[in-house]
Amino acid sequence: MNLEQNGAAAAPLVTIVVPAYNHLDYTRLCIQALLEHTGGIPYRLILINNGSSDGTEEFFCGIPGAVKLSYPENIGVDKAVNWGFRMAEGKYTLNLSNDIVVTHRWLENLVACMESDETIGMAVPVCGVSSNNQAVSLSYGSLEEMQRAAADYNVSNPNLWEDRIKLVTYACLFRTKLQKEMGGFDEAYNPGAYDDDDISFRIRRAGYRLVLAGDTYVHHFGSVTFNAEYAKSNLAPRNLRLFRSKFGVHPWQAAYIDFNVLNLFTFMQRDSCSLLGIGSSCGSTLLQMKNACRSKGCAAIRLDYLSERAENMPELKSVCTECVRAGPGELESCFGERRYDYLLIESETDRMENPEQVFRTAAGLLAPGGQLVYTAAGEALHGRLRGALREAGLVERRNLRDYYFLNVKPLTDYRL
Repeated sequence: MNLEQNGAAAAPLVTIVVPAYNHLDYTRLCIQALLEHTGGIPYRLILINNGSSDGTEEFFCGIPGAVKLSYPENIGVDKAVNWGFRMAEGKYTLNLSNDIVVTHRWLENLVACMESDETIGMAVPVCGVSSNNQAVSLSYGSLEEMQRAAADYNVSNPNLWEDRIKLVTYACLFRTKLQKEMGGFDEAYNPGAYDDDDISFRIRRAGYRLVLAGDTYVHHFGSVTFNAEYAKSNLAPRNLRLFRSKFGVHPWQAAYIDFNVLNLFTFMQRDSCSLLGIGSSCGSTLLQMKNACRSKGCAAIRLDYLSERAENMPELKSVCTECVRAGPGELESCFGERRYDYLLIESETDRMENPEQVFRTAAGLLAPGGQLVYTAAGEALHGRLRGALREAGLVERRNLRDYYFLNVKPLTDYRL
């Protein structure tokens, strides 16, 4: 294996950092695929032996052209990766887990995503095994079949780039300047767990976007090193407390996407659209609605939110065009001058003060053909809200489990 023949350069565009702690069989697959499928981008490779005792050191030393770091004992994933980050050169830095097998055009596609907008701070490909709704299903029975399937799949397509509240960082491309300004991963989480949540939130709150590159697939065996070496520790509860003390929200609740809502709305092909949310979330479902609009080719998308919780405002400000902290009763004064194509009421409607009036106001904010989704627990409440919306000219079209309800504003007033 000759690194220089596979795209490495004295002046790289990307520095790729690969840490490894044992599991040489996975590491071999990772590096072999990287050398084979990363020829289109000039890169520098930094290999970090994080206290391995299984031949990883000798394997890394046999790769000419790579920079090697070696530690006699495991110093933890975050600390090891950060040493590589400090040495990074070029416009971009990529952290690659050693249980990832990269694929045809993987890095070209990620770079194309980052190059499309200077406000994208991090991009991550999809894979077959991941939490956070980052997994897609490709049919294959071997790595050879996987590579063929991925070669067909990995066609750069901006309509498949999804903005996210957070990303799992098994293979993540950062802007080098940004990751160095942030100091890489917060080593208070070392050796890991919620460290990727933390860096995601810091990047967004610094004014950058997080993008899941749905046009790029890599194979992920599934947290091999972390599960094997750290699962028995008390890391997760400790680091969750640390995260919540820093950001004031629960990372998984903040990033929760309600796909029941996505399944009710019908997203149209159009040049522009506007979305409004009302409630107490951090906007992840609305953000996924925006992604759905983009997937239909919509380029100009406005996302607004009326938040019932002050603690969610930092997240909402990072993804919305406009967001305000107010009660549902202030909807008209906050957003009454606009008309929306999609409106989602995430409020607990059974606790809402004067919900009929709020719903009539919300209906008045819909553009002709606009869609509104809300939830109602129980037929009595649903009947009241359905009646208020009908009075305002909306028609109930369908529901899920008699809890999620879709209403549509006709293009012409059916009451005339």
